[in-house]
Amino acid sequence: MRRTLAIFLLIFSVLASATVASMLQTWSVKNTMTVVEAAIFDTGRPTNPYPSIFGVHRGEIKPNKTIKVSKLYTYPCEGTGGHTERIRIWNESGVIAEANWTGYAGDWHNITFEHAFTLEAGKTYNYEIVTGSYPQIHHTRNLSTPAGYITCTEFMDANGIKYNNMIPAIKFY
Repeated sequence: MRRTLAIFLLIFSVLASATVASMLQTWSVKNTMTVVEAAIFDTGRPTNPYPSIFGVHRGEIKPNKTIKVSKLYTYPCEGTGGHTERIRIWNESGVIAEANWTGYAGDWHNITFEHAFTLEAGKTYNYEIVTGSYPQIHHTRNLSTPAGYITCTEFMDANGIKYNNMIPAIKFY
């Protein structure tokens, strides 16, 4: 009797596993889902953001992916109010987008553009970013990101000193 019961349970277990596997296979084929991740242009946080000072950053951005932009995030140095006060983006066709900071209220690390715009893959865009209160800075002339590259053609700090190797730590999304 025990042997018959053991054989029955073994057969039942095999059949149940096959049925469940078949059901899962059918569900995964019928209910395939595709997740599309929105492209962002993110310089990320630098390994060492210091020294940091606010000023006017100028340079170029060349995305390798098309990016729909509605906001700009500025990475602040720890314990500071680092932010972007003003941004302007343009190319040979003219100004594409401009936006201004609205102060230390709500989502103050972000600037929201009045109208979303697109940075097209393979095209070069000029930027001017005016920062305030110690944003994180990449100390390099050129920075490669997963979504393209960004350069520094000039940075003038709050004291009027010019550099060519300070890229603000920012994210367009």
